[in-house]
Amino acid sequence: MIKKRMAVVALLTALMVSNSAGTYVYAAESQPTKEQKAQVQTEETKEDNTSEDNVPQITEEELAQYYGNSVFVGDSIMLGFRNYCTKKEDSFVHEIQFLAAGSYSAFNAAKPVTDKNVHPLYKGKKYQVWEAVRLMGVERVFILLGMNDISILGLEGARDQYKEVIDKILEVNPDVEIHIMSTTYTLKNAGKGKLNNENIAKYNELLKKMAEENGWGYMDVATPISDGKGNLKSNYCSDEYVHLNSSAYDIWETVLRNYAIEQKKVEEEPEVEVTTQTETEKNTEEQGNVQSKGLD
Repeated sequence: MIKKRMAVVALLTALMVSNSAGTYVYAAESQPTKEQKAQVQTEETKEDNTSEDNVPQITEEELAQYYGNSVFVGDSIMLGFRNYCTKKEDSFVHEIQFLAAGSYSAFNAAKPVTDKNVHPLYKGKKYQVWEAVRLMGVERVFILLGMNDISILGLEGARDQYKEVIDKILEVNPDVEIHIMSTTYTLKNAGKGKLNNENIAKYNELLKKMAEENGWGYMDVATPISDGKGNLKSNYCSDEYVHLNSSAYDIWETVLRNYAIEQKKVEEEPEVEVTTQTETEKNTEEQGNVQSKGLD
C-alpha cells in the first residue's frame, strides 16, 4: 500500500508519519482528528485484506461458505478426497458436499438408475447426478469424472460425453456454476493401453478448451501433484498406480484455496460499461438532428 506523505508548514499543526511497521504515530504537539483516524483505519483495513501482490485474500468463513454451497462430483479419486475432507474438521474443506462413486464416469452417468449401474448416493439413495444436484440446491458444481471414459470412448468421444452430462446438469439446474477439475495422472509407465499419461494430458487440454468455450471454470489439480514430466509424483500415490494419498489432498486443499481467491478477484473486478458502435452512431445522429432543427 502506498502511503501519502504530507508536509504541513503551519505552526502547531498535527504531523502524521508512517513508522516501519506500516502503522501510524502522531507528533506530540497535536492529537489526530476524527478524519485522520478514519483514514488510517480505512487504509489499514485495505492492507489486511490485500496481499503484497494486490491479490484479494479470503477468510476461512468465506472459504467455508464458497465450498459449502458446492458439490464435488467424481469417481474414486473424488471418493478419496471426500474421506480426506471428513477428517479435516478445522478446515473449510470439511464443509464440502460430495456426489462420488467408484468407477463413476460420464459414460456411466448417462445410464438409467438401477441396482447394477454406477451412480452416486444422496441420502442413501442412487440418483442421476443432475437430479441429485437439484435436490441439494447447491450454487456450484465441481466435476472430475476421471480417465475411465478415455478407454471406452476415446479422447473426443469422452469429451463430448462429458459435455452432455454437464448440459443435462444445467438443463435441470440452470443457475448453477460449472467448474471442471482436471483428470489426474498415473505413476510413470503405470497406465495401460489408452489410459496413459500422454492421453490424459491431451484430454485435459480438451476439457480446458471446452470450459473456456462455455464460460465454465477450470481447476488444474493434476499439475501440482505431478513430477513436472506429466506423471503422478510417487510420494503422492497410494497404490502404485493412480489413487492419491493424504499428502496429495493436502496440495489439493491449497489449490482450492487459491482457486477461491482467484474467483473472488474476478467477482470484485468492476464491470466496464461498453457502448456499442450502433449506440454511438445513434447518439451522433440524434445530436445532428437537434442541430439541424436549431438552424431552421
